[in-house]
Amino acid sequence: MRLIHSPVRRSKTVEPTLQALGGKDGKLFSTLREAMSFCAVLGYKERRKKPLDPHAGTEDIAGAQFQINEAVDIVFALALADAKNSDILRPEQEKDCVQIYEEYANGGLELVQSWIDRYSDISVEDAVWRGLNSIGVKPPGPPPTAAAVIEPSF
Repeated sequence: MRLIHSPVRRSKTVEPTLQALGGKDGKLFSTLREAMSFCAVLGYKERRKKPLDPHAGTEDIAGAQFQINEAVDIVFALALADAKNSDILRPEQEKDCVQIYEEYANGGLELVQSWIDRYSDISVEDAVWRGLNSIGVKPPGPPPTAAAVIEPSF
């Protein structure tokens, strides 16, 4: 497993959305890292890659937060999928991988914010589920039930 040494940035313009999704007051994810990874994958799925606005300011998540968990795999998987070339995975390309992740997360966060705005009369969690449903993602159904065993008749 690779480690990320570069800090991962997020735009201050989407900070309230990220805080609503994850962290101590978050409704869906226990950490900001998990919420940001969800938004990065969502951004990739919906082809929403948006550069961070340098004039809006950024917040950092230490690269150490993206080690020894699934987030590091998401960073490199998104970079590979975006670049369509394994050269992006070279150690000297780490900052490019992180930037790709940041841009997809930024695009995903903007999409989630649009859902929260559209469904402002319901909870954040319900707004996200409605938004996901609108793009074809279905909530998990009930677990499959065991089929009844039919005894053979001889």
